[in-house]
Amino acid sequence: MPTFDAGRRALPGEGELYYLHAPARPRPVAHPVEFLPVAEFLADEGACRALWELLSGQFRTRSKFLAVWPCVRFVAAHRRGGELAGALLVSTPLNWQIDYVVVRPEWRGRGVAAALVNETVNQALARRVPYVMLTSREGLRPLYEGACGFGVVGGRPAGHPGAAPRTGAAPAAVAPV
Repeated sequence: MPTFDAGRRALPGEGELYYLHAPARPRPVAHPVEFLPVAEFLADEGACRALWELLSGQFRTRSKFLAVWPCVRFVAAHRRGGELAGALLVSTPLNWQIDYVVVRPEWRGRGVAAALVNETVNQALARRVPYVMLTSREGLRPLYEGACGFGVVGGRPAGHPGAAPRTGAAPAAVAPV
């Protein structure tokens, strides 16, 4: 399987893509992933600190994170030796939106991001969620399409005014890819 660096910063001129996945059958998950209600995750102070460290070290979007947080209902977490190696947030206003897939630098390229995303899709399937969506930069297309089975439904070119939606609402208008 190819390796991906989900924590790499966006390249200049790199646009965003919008993805959908309608879960129909279980996806392979290469690493153990805990899928926790957000309240259960918040009860683990060490995990919360580790998640904040990952997010603040890899994203410069504190205001976006704070805007997303009220809709977060689940956290998918991969631990190695008790350490949080990677996590993703699931917002569920209507369907599921994957936000902030993060993996510690020393665990990148080992399939952790794919395991987090695929386990989230499996959980959506088990709960009969009609679809899961996410927004990412173009450079992660091989991860989300190839390793995780998502399909691109639109995009926003680099430099386009306005921030990409991150609240679970489908984009009002998307440009063809």
